[in-house]
Amino acid sequence: MNQMVKAVMSCLFFAGMCSSVLAADVQSGYLQSKVRYEAAMASLASYDDKPGRLARQEYREEGWQIENLTGISKSSQAEFILLHKQAVEEHPALYILAISGTVDKKDIKSDLRTRSVPFHQEDRKEPGREVSSVHKGFDDYARTILNTRMGKGTVADTMSSIISNREADLLVTGHSLGGAAASLIGARMADQGFSPGDIRIITFGAPAVGNQAFADAYGQAMNLERVVIEGDPVQHVLQTFRMPYNQFGTKIVWKDSPDSYHFRHRMIVYADAALRQYYDNLWAYEQKTGQTVFRERHPVVHSDIYVAPPVFRLDEDLSDDTPYMRAVIHHTLYRSIDGAAFSPSYEETMAESCQAAARLHKPYIMQEYITGQKLKEEEHVYRISVARHIYDQQGRFLSAEEYTTDTSLFTPILAVLYCQKQIKI
Repeated sequence: MNQMVKAVMSCLFFAGMCSSVLAADVQSGYLQSKVRYEAAMASLASYDDKPGRLARQEYREEGWQIENLTGISKSSQAEFILLHKQAVEEHPALYILAISGTVDKKDIKSDLRTRSVPFHQEDRKEPGREVSSVHKGFDDYARTILNTRMGKGTVADTMSSIISNREADLLVTGHSLGGAAASLIGARMADQGFSPGDIRIITFGAPAVGNQAFADAYGQAMNLERVVIEGDPVQHVLQTFRMPYNQFGTKIVWKDSPDSYHFRHRMIVYADAALRQYYDNLWAYEQKTGQTVFRERHPVVHSDIYVAPPVFRLDEDLSDDTPYMRAVIHHTLYRSIDGAAFSPSYEETMAESCQAAARLHKPYIMQEYITGQKLKEEEHVYRISVARHIYDQQGRFLSAEEYTTDTSLFTPILAVLYCQKQIKI
């Protein structure tokens, strides 16, 4: 074999290796972003407000069970949820413990108990020896959660059983104060002998919880990811007051939405960023592998619906959100209407939709119209509307439903999702 042939074969070999590595990286990025999106939506679901109820609805529609829990102790009252999904095909069962951030006066008291205490009660500060110390309020909050009664035992007992019996994957997540508690819960579980591979911890906008000795002791003992929005001040708040606390774990920095003017620490901002990250990685995965994640799942189920591409009438400032809005609309309808046929083109006209519906024997055509307009009386607030129209196979209008909200509580993308959820299929 001459040198040129050898060189060509070598190039082809290494090109194949590089292609495989790139494909693996893309798949890993997609799976990582999916877990972070699940964690962000779970943290959002731990709040009892409109965005929180939207997130809970999303989980229920995906087949999750949700248990609301309240832990009460002399020092704290903790609100949190436990989400559980059974194993499906190749996907293992999963538990998510999600803890909300500061909600009421009792939570504020937990935030303000900033003095440092030994993480282990038997430790005592001695000259020349730095013991692992933590924020007392955060630690009280975490202990309250672990000691909350659940079934025949406590939350700590339930977590230990899940891990020890290999029943499911376990994720602990939380926002702000909830993220601080999640980190400390991870450390308590590590003390019981559980390894970083047993529990995954993802926090959003969480402040530091312990001193450098604590960070050194648990930095490698936990699988901790700290997600922060660029410009969120809370992650550094304790250091600002010269408190002896240091961050640790893998830091992941996200940018907030360019059309969102919410305070960067709000959980809705983190959920919006997680959604964008998820779909960006999903599209990269589909483009690299040629696979379609949201393919028709129930071909034996018949539906009379043909779904035409949505129509957008958005303020110029919202134009970059169009792909994400289209994605959440498609995902919701795909999940809600078994056996429906979806238009393969974003540019399809109504005449072409009628032809496709006739070819596929679908007597009805569904099309959604999304409007986003800036409110003149309120700066940086948009009115978002989703209208669902039904036509017959000849394109004749039959009925319509519409729901409207604004972005005072939501980002524009999540406002579209919220409106869509209010319209019944």
